[in-house]
Amino acid sequence: MIKANKQHTIGLILLTLTAMFWGAGFVLNDQLLTVAFFNTPSLLNALRFCIAALCLLAVFNKKIKFNKQILLYGGLGGVMLFAGFLSQTIGLKYTTPSHSGFFTASYVMFVPFIAWIAYRKRPRWISFVGVAVAIVGLVVLNFKNDEVGAEKTWIGDLLTIFCALMFALQIFWTDYTLKKDKVDFVQMTFWQVAVAGVLFVLYSAIFESKYYTSMSIDMGYCWWRLLIVIFGGTAFAYYAQTFAQKHLNAMETSLIMACESPIGAFLSMVLLIEPFSWQTVVGGVLVIAAVILVEVIPAINNKKHNTNSE
Repeated sequence: MIKANKQHTIGLILLTLTAMFWGAGFVLNDQLLTVAFFNTPSLLNALRFCIAALCLLAVFNKKIKFNKQILLYGGLGGVMLFAGFLSQTIGLKYTTPSHSGFFTASYVMFVPFIAWIAYRKRPRWISFVGVAVAIVGLVVLNFKNDEVGAEKTWIGDLLTIFCALMFALQIFWTDYTLKKDKVDFVQMTFWQVAVAGVLFVLYSAIFESKYYTSMSIDMGYCWWRLLIVIFGGTAFAYYAQTFAQKHLNAMETSLIMACESPIGAFLSMVLLIEPFSWQTVVGGVLVIAAVILVEVIPAINNKKHNTNSE
């Protein structure tokens, strides 16, 4: 029991670090896309996932195996990651950044219902309260009053909702695979990242190659941003997510990961990319409150219950 609690705590810490890297990734990816990869966003994702896969292979080369079962479970997760990131990128061309931020993070709404359907086990009532609070927080955080042309964004919004569904399915699929001991978590991490990387290479080569010759990359500006996105936001982040999902359920995972949205917003304010906004503060606090409702309060109650039982 003590070991399980320790592993659960480690999982929470790793997942929190992942949310921080992904929150920073909102800012860093936007800068990279603006300066160097404006016409080739899939090339950026190809570099991100392929180099991260090579990093994971270098660290875990003795543990990486290949067979039909590993490729099935890890490969399907990689397809979901590819579909999620691709639809998010395309959707952003037809919708506003705030709509994209909200609808992407709305995977937190899909996960509990996917798990409920698959496992036929209704989540705790406090979990639904937490999801509701998180959704309200994401609405407050992402939707601004001064947006222009929002009524024309439905195509982009639908693509981004599809992106959120893919991310939700990837979270659930990882949870299912690990809980059923189908594949080791190291295998799951590597093959998801590797398959997504290969698919982005193919997609970029087919649809973006015409822009390659006109690309101009300022490595002095880009190198450290690429390092953080590749090693922190991809190699470490997906390893941490997969490890954490061995010890947390899918709903807990999705709620903590949803903190990437307020983290990204706060970093934008700190770095003076966006002006200070009470809307951002309130929305971020609500998302964090949702995590406290679902994760911290039940843990405190369980601890009190165990103490009283003794």
